[in-house]
Amino acid sequence: MRYLLFISCFCFLQACSSLYSNLQKTETDKNCLQKFKPSFTSVLYSAKADVIGKHLSGLLIIKKMPDSSIRIVFSSEMGFTFFDFEFRNDGSFEVHNITKQMDKKSVIRTLKKDFELILMENLKNKLSYSFKDSAFVYTAFPQTKGVYYYITDLNCTQLIKMQRASKSKIAVEAVMQNYINGIPDTIGFSHNIKISNFDIGLKRIER
Repeated sequence: MRYLLFISCFCFLQACSSLYSNLQKTETDKNCLQKFKPSFTSVLYSAKADVIGKHLSGLLIIKKMPDSSIRIVFSSEMGFTFFDFEFRNDGSFEVHNITKQMDKKSVIRTLKKDFELILMENLKNKLSYSFKDSAFVYTAFPQTKGVYYYITDLNCTQLIKMQRASKSKIAVEAVMQNYINGIPDTIGFSHNIKISNFDIGLKRIER
């Protein structure tokens, strides 16, 4: 499972304050992030996940619908649906189906925010701001609760990683790597939570 927990090499810092306190505010071209926004049309991934103490594997499809909404469906190889989510173009979200074991508000909320992070629809947020250090630029997009961070090299030629953070800690780190025709070949999420492991790894399947 080389792609499931490959992002474990990124160490979680203990608090957002310690992570961002030494950064310098900077002005950047936030439009540069648009080139990292995935061009999902109908993409199939092999998926492995550790969620609420369960190890799940199967197929995950991300599909853009005719009305521009995005459906994300994770199912077993035998066709059993673990979850079926819809992200609508107006920003609303709907759970079409979810297995009983995962049907918990905290799990749904976490999965929703994870996929929001990689769909990158939040780039429309005009309240964004940027910081930098000697190697990276952190572009922040405030949410109702917490902040989404997209971290690039100084010249915005590479998306290093993404973070979702509260005032006190980083909740999740994610990466998207090896873009082919605007679609990442590898996607991974690693969570910093006290409960059981909550990690997801996706590897694109060529069709």
